[in-house]
Amino acid sequence: MSVVASFLAIILCLAFLTSGLQKVIFNPAMSESAGNLGFTKRAYQRIGSLEIAGAVGLLAGLAAKGSSFWAVLNELAAAGFFLLMMGAVVVHVRKGDKAKFFNPPLVLGLLALLEMAVRLSL
Repeated sequence: MSVVASFLAIILCLAFLTSGLQKVIFNPAMSESAGNLGFTKRAYQRIGSLEIAGAVGLLAGLAAKGSSFWAVLNELAAAGFFLLMMGAVVVHVRKGDKAKFFNPPLVLGLLALLEMAVRLSL
């Protein structure tokens, strides 16, 4: 895998692992965010679990090459993160949030798309 794809995978893994853990333990900031966006505690914890699983998928496929199971797992995790983050952007925009709230998921989603594109171009 290229250095760029590896770097992006590591950055995404760290970002989603920390975000997912915060959602699963449902710290006060996540509680407020879930309430503002209209999610229940359980739904927000499920989203956090998906983020953790995706982070593990990115990490597991980090050194994989070609069309091995692990490489495909990495690409699917990146695609899943792109879709998840675009969904987050839509939710924030529908709630009327300012750009400071939907820019992070937008950037993370685009980074996930870039990681997948770089990986598929190898």
